[in-house]
Amino acid sequence: MNAPADHPLDQATLPAALSALSRHFPAATATFPGMNVSLDAAGLDQASARFARGLLRHGVRPGAVVGLAVPASADFLVSLFGVLRAGAAVCPLPALQGLSSSRTRLAHAVHAAGMRHLITGAVDPTAIGYLRESCPGLALLGADIGAPGSGTLPEVAPDDLAIVQFTSGSTAEPKGVMLPHRAVLAGLRAIALSSGLTPDDVLVQWVPPHHDMGLFGMLTALLNGGSAVLLSPMSFIRRPAGLLAEMARSRGTLMTGPDFSYRRLASAATPETLAGLDLRRWRIAFNGAEPVRAATLTAFEERFAPAGVASSSMYPVYGMAEATLAITFPEPGSRPRVVHVDREVLSNEGAVRLRPHDHPGGKALVAVGKPVHGMRMRLVEKSGELCRPGRLGEVQISGPAVTTGYYRNPEANREAFDGCWFRTGDLGFQLQGDLFVAGRNKEMIIIRGVNVFPEDIEAVASQVQGVHRGHCVAFPVTDHDGDERIAVAIEVARTGAPESTAKRVRRAVCEALDINAVEVHTVAANSLPRTTSGKWQRALTRQRISRSASAAGAHEMAR
Repeated sequence: MNAPADHPLDQATLPAALSALSRHFPAATATFPGMNVSLDAAGLDQASARFARGLLRHGVRPGAVVGLAVPASADFLVSLFGVLRAGAAVCPLPALQGLSSSRTRLAHAVHAAGMRHLITGAVDPTAIGYLRESCPGLALLGADIGAPGSGTLPEVAPDDLAIVQFTSGSTAEPKGVMLPHRAVLAGLRAIALSSGLTPDDVLVQWVPPHHDMGLFGMLTALLNGGSAVLLSPMSFIRRPAGLLAEMARSRGTLMTGPDFSYRRLASAATPETLAGLDLRRWRIAFNGAEPVRAATLTAFEERFAPAGVASSSMYPVYGMAEATLAITFPEPGSRPRVVHVDREVLSNEGAVRLRPHDHPGGKALVAVGKPVHGMRMRLVEKSGELCRPGRLGEVQISGPAVTTGYYRNPEANREAFDGCWFRTGDLGFQLQGDLFVAGRNKEMIIIRGVNVFPEDIEAVASQVQGVHRGHCVAFPVTDHDGDERIAVAIEVARTGAPESTAKRVRRAVCEALDINAVEVHTVAANSLPRTTSGKWQRALTRQRISRSASAAGAHEMAR
């Protein structure tokens, strides 16, 4: 199918992209099976214009930042484009609910962005009461404020702020990423071009739309003329097999998700589950938002091959909100690439030394491809020099899709940029042009002069018998003498034996990494905190363990 001369993704602003979509791809549709609702491009165009007029009548002004705390639904899409068409910027947020962590996160975003209006469909009186008390002066608007009429809506320029996307907060306090219209559309084009998307593609997605992967994945599929089928995150958590059934029913071609979600899908893909499911159209499983495990690739291929899913469908990618999602993608249709490197040499010398797959000191790393369309990337050593191939360095990026900075946060902006280059904080190396991400700079643990990636510790601990679903988090702690130790928090099932499991984990980590300064803390199953994208929140875990230990000494230490 030939692209129209004024393709939606070639427009200068998101409202213009929506108008072009309704003209050229009126059948592009977002479907919400849990609500039995569908919304096509023409309907979204009309409804968002009415919503924009309603916002203007409620005092929203061009240039303002408006919060959007609505779950995946037609209301989310209408509200999103309504805010943009009113000339304001939209800040996608978790749907307002009674969970204290969700309320606190939302209140932080409201204050950090100076919001005066929040769109929410929440009916939880506790959550609403908390928000009114903690954010005085905030106007709560429903998703039903559309106003009829006609006339010209505010002019929107390419450099106007379109989206303030709060980071996950996996390593620090969440910050509001500023993305102008120009950057958002550059990012969506990069995703579509670099992964070879077409208007025939059907995205089936459970990742919530307030998360960057959920938001930009959905927008790319729709504004490229395709369709999106959007399920609730809870439906996936409760029944992963339901996502597979929806892929077959909708003839889905695309899926997004972090690595842990594909592990859950592989576990759910029993012969009984797959019986009768035709998944042959599934061609890309975008796997990002957290480190991609080699074991996940193997499990995915083994479980889904009988259903007609090609091994090249697993698509390890690297990105972040600050890049309007995509930084590196593999070549579409290529089989995932895995290398095994010497863990100790990589951590302490910053050099890549390849090892056989069964080498005891080996570390499996998955390639996440080459820079996407329009993205420039470089790797920089601590000295400030550019890395040679096979050397570990910080990933830095530049290009039209990269953020202009953090909203109302000059201190963070000073730290974030090296001239025109954005510092990702991630450490990686390149082999034959492919990027391999090894960890985060700020999370590196240094034990008696030895550098250790927390991912390496977690990879060992997660395989120990008794660790609930492999859930564990590693982080550094400092003892009374000022020496740094490795702490590992592990989840233990209710029927498990915490003390013996902790001893096994400590023994395994000490033997694998040749380090004795290890302590293990046990927590209840499903209690370790994650970000909305599934990343372990190491800083928050460390705080909780520290509070628990100092308050009552209530932790299990394996000695």
